[in-house]
Amino acid sequence: MVLTTASLLFGAMTLSAHAAKGEFEYLRADNNRPDTISDPPNGCRTLNGGAANASNRTDTVATVYRFSDCRDSWRIATVPARGGTWNGAPTLTVAHGVRFS
Repeated sequence: MVLTTASLLFGAMTLSAHAAKGEFEYLRADNNRPDTISDPPNGCRTLNGGAANASNRTDTVATVYRFSDCRDSWRIATVPARGGTWNGAPTLTVAHGVRFS
């Protein structure tokens, strides 16, 4: 019983440790307005409206993708943690997905 309880507690702590802390800000491509994802869990997230550029103010690396399913073949750029930026303007690239890992 003690071992099972300890395993459950450790598992819960492990899951909560897999979330980025901070904000991922991006300029929506559909309406040219800023949008923010706060404290995102690790994994793939859809960028509502698409992103024309982004600033990663989380403590986790973010990777932007051309499509919302975050397939490696559609990777656009890796955005470093703690202030890294990405700009799709030079090639008119729009990102529709972001993965935090």
